[in-house]
Order: sequence, then structure tokens, then C-alpha cells
Amino acid sequence: MYHVLLIMLILIGLGVVLQLFKIFPQGTASLLNKFVLYISFPCLVFRSLQPAQIESSYWKIPPLAFSIITITFLLSYSWGKYSLKLSPSSSTSFAMGAAFGNTAFLGYPFVIALLGEKALPPAIFFDQMGNFLVVYTVGVAFCVYSKYHKFALSSFKEILKLPPFLAFILALLLNGMPIPSVFMDTINRLAETTVPVIMIAIGLSLSIKNISSGLIPILYATVIKLALLPILFLILTRFIHFESIIRQVMVLQSATPTLMSSFALASIYSLDTELCSSIIFITTILSFVSFPLWNLILHNF
Repeated sequence: MYHVLLIMLILIGLGVVLQLFKIFPQGTASLLNKFVLYISFPCLVFRSLQPAQIESSYWKIPPLAFSIITITFLLSYSWGKYSLKLSPSSSTSFAMGAAFGNTAFLGYPFVIALLGEKALPPAIFFDQMGNFLVVYTVGVAFCVYSKYHKFALSSFKEILKLPPFLAFILALLLNGMPIPSVFMDTINRLAETTVPVIMIAIGLSLSIKNISSGLIPILYATVIKLALLPILFLILTRFIHFESIIRQVMVLQSATPTLMSSFALASIYSLDTELCSSIIFITTILSFVSFPLWNLILHNF
């Protein structure tokens, strides 16, 4: 687990170094984000879900995951806009940082390391049909609103055009079907670029000055993401009957640091990328401490 987190931080650090020495031209982070959103991340989604064995008990995960993450996003957006007096673009970045977890890039290896391979299928369901579905429905609708200042049918057209959402639908339709090895090998190679590319892009956009100037919303988003959200899942899965392994997976997935791809969305929809990247950076660092604590809590609660 620490090995995975350390790799993430090294890649972010590499991006910071490239930024400091101006190795790449301005705007490189935006181009890298587009590569992730339109090419590598859809491949990761397809690779994760298409071969997964889907059991009936897994279908209990999406309703609760989708509901809680959506409510957290909406409340965080409202708090950011009306209490913290953030702009619509900053409020959306704040809400994404507080609600959307890194349930694929960090969630999968975390779950495997702590619970074994048997826990991966429910982790995928939480990611793809809970966290991921909120990101590319509610999340994208608010991104479009923040950019164009209105909710419209075009918001949902944007969702339907997004390659990750299309990859999700295609993976469900082709679930368990044999795919020619040449195509799967290509998809796997592209999927493996997602994490390093998005991490470097975050490093390229990161600024210590931005972290210090936006410290209050960063701290609030961090507390919501790493503490309050997993507490909600811990309590609700205690009183709503879930198998032990599924309950543990849901709490651990909800405790992951902020979703890396939220930075790609913030960049593409002209949101507050500085706030978004800062929240990602801080939550990822603090997850070195918070994630082992949640694992300990799960074994004693």
C-alpha cells in the first residue's frame, strides 16, 4: 500500500520539477489531461469491468454508493458556494475534491493489498457504478453548468459523448465475452499510462502558493473526503445488511484520496484547477496516515 502511494508522490514530484525548470511549454498539463480523459482512462474502465465476474450481491452496492456520494457532492457544492463564498467554478472543484474518490487508481491496489483478490469485483462495482457514475452524471452536469452558467439538455449530451462513460456501457454489454488478444493488449497498454500521466499533469499544475492561498477550502475538502465520507459508509453499512467483505470494501473505497481524473475535468471545463490539484495533492499525502487508520477501525468496529 505504501509502495503504491510513494510511486504516486514521486510522479507528482516529477511534474513539479518539470514545471520549475520549464521543460515543457505552458499548457502541457491540459494536453495530458485530454489524453487521459479521452484515451487512457476509458481503456482502464473497460479493462477493469469487462472481464469481471458479476455476482447478484454486488448489485446492492451501487444504490448506496451513488446516493451517498451524490449527496456529499451536492452538500459540498452548496457549502462552498454559500458558506465559503466560492465562485461556481471553485465550488465545483471543491465538491469534486470532497466527494469523488480515487477508487480505481488507488482503491484497487489498496483493496487487493488489504483484503486480497477476492475483494476486487465489489471494489470495481463501487468504483464504476457508484463513484464513477456520479462523476460522469452529476459531476459533469455541474462542470457544464459552471462553464456555461446553466443546466441544460446539453449537459447530458456531454455525458453521453464522454469516452469513459461509453467505455463503461460497452464493458457492461460485452461483460465476460471473449475479446481478441491484440485488442485487449492494446487496451491494457493504454490503460497503464493513466496513473503516471495524470500524476505528472498534477505536478505540472501544482503550486505551493496556491495551496497556502486556498488553505481553508482545501482543509475542509480534505476532512470531508478522508474522514466524514467514510464515517457515513461505516455507519450505514453497519445498519444496512451487507456481507462482511463488501462492507469493508465500501468503507475502504470511500476513504481513498480525491479522484485524479477530477483534475482532468476541472481543466477541460475551465474550473479552478489550482484548488483541485491542491486538494488531490494534500489528500494523497494524508492518505498515508488515514488509510491504515481506516483499515484498523474496520477490524475493530
